[in-house]
Amino acid sequence: MKKNSNFFESFLCAFRGIIYIFKTERNFRFHIVFSLLVLLSSLALNLSYVELSVILIMIAVVLTLEIINTIIENIMDFLCKNYNFKVKIIKDMASGAVLVSAFISVIVGYLIFVPKILVIIGG
Repeated sequence: MKKNSNFFESFLCAFRGIIYIFKTERNFRFHIVFSLLVLLSSLALNLSYVELSVILIMIAVVLTLEIINTIIENIMDFLCKNYNFKVKIIKDMASGAVLVSAFISVIVGYLIFVPKILVIIGG
């Protein structure tokens, strides 16, 4: 496999990888849709730059881990065609990393959004 010759070519390859994951991975699409809803809510609630930055960081962490999870699953499937308990554990751990990041992002979202919503509803 030849190395990319310039920055634009590298960027294009990376973009193709993201498109591939978007087309083939249901969970990645779910995270994208949920991220867009969170960003729209952030704009509607007029979050501060710091709050919005924290939200963006959490989105980036979850999406990046979902991509890494997909990479690990594909590598393991490529290397081991038959069922292997150790491969299953590796894949489970990778998806567990996504779950942890998603769970923490929900807590962060709760801490940022709930006080803003309570002010709006007068609570």
